[in-house]
Amino acid sequence: MNPFFEFFQRNHALAKIEKVQMTEQTNILLEDLDLKHVPEELFKCTQLHTLFLACNKIQSLPLQIANLKNLRTLALDYNNLEKFPKELTLLEHLKTLNISHNLIKDLTSDIGAFTKLESLWCNSCGLKSLPEEIGMLKSLDTFGARNNFIEDLPEGICRLKKLRWLSLENNRICVLPKYFYQLELLIHLNLNKNGFISIPYQVTKLKKLRYLMMQNNNMFNINQFVLYKMQHVYKINLMHNPIVTSQDIVSKFNNLIMPGSDWQAPAEVEDLNSDESTEDWEESIDSSELDFASSDSDSDDEEVIGEYLPKLLKYLVSY
Repeated sequence: MNPFFEFFQRNHALAKIEKVQMTEQTNILLEDLDLKHVPEELFKCTQLHTLFLACNKIQSLPLQIANLKNLRTLALDYNNLEKFPKELTLLEHLKTLNISHNLIKDLTSDIGAFTKLESLWCNSCGLKSLPEEIGMLKSLDTFGARNNFIEDLPEGICRLKKLRWLSLENNRICVLPKYFYQLELLIHLNLNKNGFISIPYQVTKLKKLRYLMMQNNNMFNINQFVLYKMQHVYKINLMHNPIVTSQDIVSKFNNLIMPGSDWQAPAEVEDLNSDESTEDWEESIDSSELDFASSDSDSDDEEVIGEYLPKLLKYLVSY
């Protein structure tokens, strides 16, 4: 990297940290600053609730991360982490964690320490499996592990009693755990781009389920009995499967999306929180959109200009 640009980026980060220290703000955005290490000065900001460190070059976390004892939200996506940072277990009050797009490959048993975690994102990490300890995340509401190499799900995932949103799109899963139906609060289930040959029977028992996404699997036939048991589901998307079926089946089930169907949104949506739209539950958000781009430390025009200046310099300075 150009030395001048590296100097500018680091000082830009330090200026943001100093501002947060002086004003005692609880949020800080340190994204896309080419940071190889978390600045030591940051660990003095013990009041922080939200820390965005996405799109940097961080390879590991120091033990001093424990100083941020009030941290609730941490974004570490798009970095160079090669293993799950054990140091994160020191953040006892963490509720939202995004480690997507790192080469972590294994969440390890340490993941079980996050009993207060409500949202976990580990998309595109090269994961081949999930540890049994995933079931210890008793507060987990939202879990995304898209674009990995997961073949089997642990029985522990069935213990996530508060889980309402689960995306396992683009893995290698063919079957669900025996007791998967114990996820009684599940509303959104994304199993697109896996290896299922049919709708798993466990899914029919999820009475809160409203959106089932199973596009691009290996389904050739549909069991009508299964569909009859899933009339409480608003949308069952089976597009891009090699299904051979009759128009009669398509016409019987208006919650079915497949070639020849004419799905329409339900007139009334029940069991969803009043402050959450159906689109919030239906769509799977891209990894790049998971982190909120605004914080208290980025509210004025001067700060906005400061965000764009170093990014422009990256292209203007070439020596």
